[in-house]
Amino acid sequence: MTLRNGFPAVSDAADQFDIRAALRATTAQDANGNIKTGVSITAKSLTGLVTAGNGMNSDIAAFDAVTNRYGPVWLSNDGTISVKHAAAPSANSRIDLICIKQNETASPASDPTDGPEAIIVTGTPAVDPVTPATPEGALALARVTIPSTATSMTSTGVIYEQMYPFTASAGADLLFRSETEKDAWTPWEGQKCRLLDGNEYQAKSGVWVSLTPAEYAPYIQCAGHTVTTGDDGTFWVGVKSPNGKPPDYASYTVGPFGTGFNDEDGIIAHLWDVTATGVRFRLYTTRYQRWCGKTAIFGKWIAVWRR
Repeated sequence: MTLRNGFPAVSDAADQFDIRAALRATTAQDANGNIKTGVSITAKSLTGLVTAGNGMNSDIAAFDAVTNRYGPVWLSNDGTISVKHAAAPSANSRIDLICIKQNETASPASDPTDGPEAIIVTGTPAVDPVTPATPEGALALARVTIPSTATSMTSTGVIYEQMYPFTASAGADLLFRSETEKDAWTPWEGQKCRLLDGNEYQAKSGVWVSLTPAEYAPYIQCAGHTVTTGDDGTFWVGVKSPNGKPPDYASYTVGPFGTGFNDEDGIIAHLWDVTATGVRFRLYTTRYQRWCGKTAIFGKWIAVWRR
């Protein structure tokens, strides 16, 4: 391992591999130093870059991307380009893989030409077709399922699935399409990410920990409480609703007792009425099988809203 030639520099000694090595400092990496290849996040890349074109063509919208070919390679597409698929299979279906790649003839690469290329890797027809392998150094953008009945890429049964990952600058939060893609990444401690569904995570002790509150996380109020009931054994507990609605659940645990009753009387607080500002309970004694009269009690109450 050596200190590589820098760029820009007066010596002008940096070759493409020196430059790629230097560009690693600008690109997000995992805990093992693997760079985050993918497409830059834009309004278009969030909705889908690859769509059906005319005839058997697929269209690839404009994008900026980072691929990995012995270090990061930046590729840019400044307008819509089309790539042509082979005719539909005579039977069953196949999956075609649409990719971008920077071709290079210089060692250690051995491509037949130099320059960027959008390519289609044609899959093998089958009852249950599989996705073909991504060529070395290429970035897969989408896979397309093509049934034998297809006469164009807009035919019924043609299915497009965007599969390009999203790149990120060094230190920036990452974006993943799915839990599977997220879990395949080895994060460094404290690294943050989010999924397309908006859920956010942070790496702690090598594990992604959710930073997103549960959508239906309950809102809870509870407290100790002392009261003397009305003559009919009822009493109110004031609450502060978070949503202007009555609580979805409320209960009261009675004890210890004041005058007139003790633990052996089996006093139960029944939910009697509920509003957005208060909950009403009524005491019942299981020992005497009747509603209680005026009673001094102490207890604890809880009210829960699902939000």
